Amino acid sequence: MHLVRLVLLLVLPSCISVFPSVVASSSGQLGPKNTIYDGLLAYLFENETTPYKANAMPICELGKKLKIQQDMLLIQLFDLDEPTQMLTVDVWVESTWKDCRLTWDPKRFNNIDNFVIKAEEIWYPDLIFYESLHGNFEEGMFIYGESKARIFSDGSIQLGAQAVFKSFCRINIAQFPYDRQRCNITFSSWTKDTSNFLLVKKEEAPGKKEDHAFVSASNGEWMVEGFPSFDRVADRKVGLDEASGRSRQYSEVAFQLRLKRKYMFQQVYMLFPCMLLTWLTLFVFIMPTECGEKIAYVTTILLSLMVFLLMVSDNIPRSGDAVPVLGIYFCIAIALVSLANIKTIISYNISLKGKDFCMPACFIKILESGKYVGLPLTHHNEAAVKVISFAMKPRRPDRIR
Repeated sequence: MHLVRLVLLLVLPSCISVFPSVVASSSGQLGPKNTIYDGLLAYLFENETTPYKANAMPICELGKKLKIQQDMLLIQLFDLDEPTQMLTVDVWVESTWKDCRLTWDPKRFNNIDNFVIKAEEIWYPDLIFYESLHGNFEEGMFIYGESKARIFSDGSIQLGAQAVFKSFCRINIAQFPYDRQRCNITFSSWTKDTSNFLLVKKEEAPGKKEDHAFVSASNGEWMVEGFPSFDRVADRKVGLDEASGRSRQYSEVAFQLRLKRKYMFQQVYMLFPCMLLTWLTLFVFIMPTECGEKIAYVTTILLSLMVFLLMVSDNIPRSGDAVPVLGIYFCIAIALVSLANIKTIISYNISLKGKDFCMPACFIKILESGKYVGLPLTHHNEAAVKVISFAMKPRRPDRIR
């Protein structure tokens, strides 16, 4: 009897541990299943004979060049800060190329002709844009490794991501505020020259000119007129090549953002008040001398124009290459108002002279010459000079009301 109890104590725990697995198998809950992509991924990346190396360029034939097609789509124009000349845009950047190692027959793998994978698991180009204004070099580089890549059965790879770029844009202020600006964003490889790497713009459909900007990409200050792309080959000296004086050729793709300013704001809040103040300056010649406020009136207008000129200088870059049209207009207006102020001071000076005041000899010579005023002093118009001299005398204080 004790022997039977001993056997049950030894056998019963093992039976209890086996029972849940039997129940699970009877209910259909098996171990982890394989996906339809496991065989394809093992064929491409876990091949024992030719394992995939993500750090090697996909060039399978000697003398061939890897061709990368670069494209960029403007989603939204955030800002173009003129004083700092910084352009901020939201874009979609995409690169397309062929990897000769990532090809397969879809019929052998469940008719799968494409799949998506992390970009860090495959080779991708090390592209940067030259006009970067980011804080450090890593932020200035376009890091494709954080995005996803779509691989097709013929080896084609599409790799793209959305990013916010802050780039330098040289502002031409000569026609401000009726100006148009051109901002370039240039992509290139920092290490690979044209001996084995070729970066070109994306091929467009025959007979169709594609626009690389959304219709809603404009903002309240700028209107996007176009976003074309250009590819070119440029000579560049990098590292040891710069010390030796030898240059290498690097392929580049440049996207040019064409902007037109919406000048309604500057017209309403800057140009129209300046024109109004300039016209108000004419009334200083109508005001009587006895009021004593002519100089204060003109000086107030002059200070107001100075404030508007400071507003213009705060909205344009500090450049000595050109002076904006609006700035020239303000300078001319300030010069005219200053001249009116000088004439007011002279009129005050003459009007406060005594009764024995005579016209200065220089004025008489000007009237005699007739070159500037067309009033030569002859025996017919000597009285006109006397009338002018008499009109400049102040009125008697007892007649001032």
